[in-house]
Amino acid sequence: MGDAQYTADGTEGCLRCHGGDRMTLIAATPHGDKDNPHTPFALQGCESCHGPGSLHVSRARGGTGLPALLSFGDRNTRPLQTEACLDCHAQDMGDKEGMQWTGSLHDTRRTTCVSCHVVHIEVNPMTDKTQQTANCMRCHEEEIANHRRFRNKDIVLNKRSCYDCHDVHQLTKKPEPE
Repeated sequence: MGDAQYTADGTEGCLRCHGGDRMTLIAATPHGDKDNPHTPFALQGCESCHGPGSLHVSRARGGTGLPALLSFGDRNTRPLQTEACLDCHAQDMGDKEGMQWTGSLHDTRRTTCVSCHVVHIEVNPMTDKTQQTANCMRCHEEEIANHRRFRNKDIVLNKRSCYDCHDVHQLTKKPEPE
């Protein structure tokens, strides 16, 4: 038995079985832009993120007996999920600077990129200030409510985003003195 290889028909092979709206919607996202050489779809399509699928495709038996591909959100593959994202996002991609996730505050065994980001949707909730704050509050409600800089400052969170002050993708830096 050999190792899985990238498939000859790539995304088309994946979509023969996984062609529902949730999967095909990625074509309308930045990750699905075939014309941008830095996107998964310009590289190996679905397999760029989920791994080589030759064995998965060749052993398809009505959904049984398949070797699993990388499934994002699976607790058992968290390090592999982060690695799949960092394969691209740790490097400079055109005008976008690579992220230094390794060593950041969120670089933990419990947190992966998909803890905050959703790839198979058109609008990334992390780019909308209100949705971003709500997303951050899932884990950081107490910290946001008691943020020392918010007290008596009249800061309205829906006009600011957490990312305006906190770049969680970079290494931790000492805060500037007030």
